[in-house]
Amino acid sequence: MILSKAKRIGWLIFGLLLGAVGCGSSSNQEQQEPVLGEQYYRDLYHWNASKGLNHSFLGRGINIGNFFESPNYEGEWNGDLTIQASDFKNISEAGFASVRIPVRWSAHTYTDNPYIIEDSFIDRVQEVVDQAIQANLKVIINTHHFNELFYDDVNFDFHRVRLLAFWGQLAKHFPLDRYSENQLVFEFLNEPHDNVTVARWNDLVTDLTNLLWDTHANTQNSVLGQRKVMIGTADWGGPFKLPELELPNSVNADNTIITIHFYEPFEFTHQGAEWTDGAQAWIGTRWLGTEKDQQRLFEYLDAVIRWNSNPARGFEINIGEFGVYSKHARAEDQRAWTAFIAREAEKRNFSWHYWEYSSGFGAYDPYKEQWRDALITSLIPQS
Repeated sequence: MILSKAKRIGWLIFGLLLGAVGCGSSSNQEQQEPVLGEQYYRDLYHWNASKGLNHSFLGRGINIGNFFESPNYEGEWNGDLTIQASDFKNISEAGFASVRIPVRWSAHTYTDNPYIIEDSFIDRVQEVVDQAIQANLKVIINTHHFNELFYDDVNFDFHRVRLLAFWGQLAKHFPLDRYSENQLVFEFLNEPHDNVTVARWNDLVTDLTNLLWDTHANTQNSVLGQRKVMIGTADWGGPFKLPELELPNSVNADNTIITIHFYEPFEFTHQGAEWTDGAQAWIGTRWLGTEKDQQRLFEYLDAVIRWNSNPARGFEINIGEFGVYSKHARAEDQRAWTAFIAREAEKRNFSWHYWEYSSGFGAYDPYKEQWRDALITSLIPQS
């Protein structure tokens, strides 16, 4: 989860368009405790019994972040920790129904053939997918941090063809007869931005769905079913670009999940984030769950509902990423914000995937081998 100044500006502009009010810290706020109602820490909408699967296809989930999307090797961003089968058992037993596995395929291709993912890497990802499914979890795999596609404008067409080639290879590697449509979802591209403009993304969605369901129909669209796909928005995946998302006729509520990412207010969720310009100045920003704090977020959520209410849509909405960087945020504020997003998503029957499992935003401490109480009680509430 690496966010740039461009993404921050996108969120801030959307907030201004909504008439949003900032939530910076003040001397009064420093003494306050969150006022979010205790009902947000309870299973308000009866998701616990089925982990949300009675209300959505993906239910409650978590991202296995900072493992396969690191630039060089699996443990690079996680202190040399690697994903273990026990992690998925832990996730399932905690009350989650699904996992999202971000993958930087573009960093693991052959030197003499940049269109082909290395066998050893794809086999390792497959091993992890198998472990998650064996733990009774649904799985999403995506294309994450394809920075060459986003920033190398001179060679955009080259990298665009590479993206299509990756999914052609994945279509063969994860066929429906081994990975059913109820077990595995394909998310084509995480947070399209920069070179992948709105227009280019709309074209790519058409190309990718045609590739998967037509060109590779024998493995992905047959008598065994049709592979579900997950599609986000351009300009970093936020909800503000939904009105500009153009979907091909082949896309419908049965075969497609629409995903948005939710990190608003950005100054709160990313305070002190070393990879984000200006974030040091945000340290101390509070989120107290006041009426004003809530209203700002309701406007985002309700905008998604309005877009999806079109009779031609009716998609499952997935909040594919939401979370608070833990290094500087107060635990009580992080707990309140997380509970608010999770319960309000559940109220609307949105599935969700918290960012992330065991790193800088992590709900689980891999060294203490225990869930962080402030987060797990927000994500998986009392019945």
